[in-house]
Amino acid sequence: MRRHYLILLILGSLCYLPPESLADARTEGLRAFKAGKYEETLRLWTPLAEAGDREIQYNLGVMYSEGRGVEKNLPLALKWLTAAAEQDDPDAQFRLARLYINEKGIEPDYPRAARLLRQAARHKHAAASYYLAQLYEHGKGVAEDQELALRWYYKAAEYGNTAAMYNIAYIHEHGRGIPVNLAEAFRWYDRAARKGAADAQANLGRLYFTGRGVKRDRVMAYVWFRLAAEQGIENARKNARFTYKRLNKKDQQQAQALLEEYRKKFLK
Repeated sequence: MRRHYLILLILGSLCYLPPESLADARTEGLRAFKAGKYEETLRLWTPLAEAGDREIQYNLGVMYSEGRGVEKNLPLALKWLTAAAEQDDPDAQFRLARLYINEKGIEPDYPRAARLLRQAARHKHAAASYYLAQLYEHGKGVAEDQELALRWYYKAAEYGNTAAMYNIAYIHEHGRGIPVNLAEAFRWYDRAARKGAADAQANLGRLYFTGRGVKRDRVMAYVWFRLAAEQGIENARKNARFTYKRLNKKDQQQAQALLEEYRKKFLK
């Protein structure tokens, strides 16, 4: 009984640490982590996580899920990410959902992942909105619903997710569950391309070259093909060479000048 009483005293004193002590432990733990002193980090952060510090619970969850400075430990990753997610931490909800979707060593649980992603998406979490769209598109953990998938892709794109922008463009270009809309496809390829997405740059070049969804412009086609090629898209490299040969000398000079400008703006 006395031993139990002592444990309660210790836990109670932890729960009522003055704010400056908690802040010191958080700061010292972060400093230790950056210095590679991971045992010290755990010593400082674990009591804070046990006491309910949501951000520290999330940090420990990331450390254990990715093996950052500690041996990878999925049960502890689930423990701490779940604790943070239950306190409505959107990053924890998203990471926990990913573990239930595609982490080797964890039984896939798509319905749980969908619930977690929906919770995170309510906080305008871009990646969570994108993953939720993927689940609706492929019917994983939810009933397949292309309309809802597109709606969540739009939300993810609104929050800045480049992959969602690309998918919106692709869906409109190819009429995946909706009528083909080349103007909308162009608009979203353009947005993704300007964020540095190589595949979007290659497809944007193709639309400019063929005049689909936009007025034909082979100078612009060449520029986007080259940008995509410089990020490793081999077909874009071939298309850039093919396009350049069909430009007159004046257009080639314009294309080269524009390429230099766009390199600075739109290459990752």
